[in-house]
Amino acid sequence: MNIKAINFDFYGTLVDWLRLWQEISQTITQSNKLKISPLGFTLEWRKIQRQLIEENGFVPFKDCIKSALLQICKKYNIQNGDYQELLFDKWKVIDPFPEVIPTLNKLKIKYKLAICSNSSRDLLDICLAKIPIKFDYIFISDEVKATKPNPKIYQFAIKSFGYNPENVLHIASSQMDVKGASNAGLVVCWINRLNEKRNAEIPEPRFEIYKLDEVLKVIR
Repeated sequence: MNIKAINFDFYGTLVDWLRLWQEISQTITQSNKLKISPLGFTLEWRKIQRQLIEENGFVPFKDCIKSALLQICKKYNIQNGDYQELLFDKWKVIDPFPEVIPTLNKLKIKYKLAICSNSSRDLLDICLAKIPIKFDYIFISDEVKATKPNPKIYQFAIKSFGYNPENVLHIASSQMDVKGASNAGLVVCWINRLNEKRNAEIPEPRFEIYKLDEVLKVIR
């Protein structure tokens, strides 16, 4: 294995999106007296997002969040009180995971680094301002008009790096991303922070880690 570049998923890999989403979900479930837990509501909301993405190939990031929210509100027979706007307004509370910045500083010495994220530019930049690392490339779904796992977004990374796919490590936090990057021929590392069981239809990643600093051991 000759890794020359690393392509990072953003939300869930470098920054902790879950805490904020649970906070918003708690507001929704409590104000509407739902029996589902905030975590359960969050994960269901995100699952619907991923279904929308896989069905359509490209969905603008904020539109996808709102459409998924409308669907889950309809399921539970509640009104969407512009909860997505509350989520966007609080986006600034999303922080990097504790080990991320030290790990990126070490990786930057040896590898080219890129971000490959389903996001809008404004929301990604809010979080990226908290990571004082110069990435070589940043690929955002809203800008390249392709949403992971659409192979087009991974091809942007491969072409920009100028390396063969087998020389590029993609670190993914979602199983959908593991599938997309594997299909694009990248070397895949699943950062399984939630300790999920891999679904049967998801290709086995080359590596599985639980915190980002563990990647330093698997590619050395």
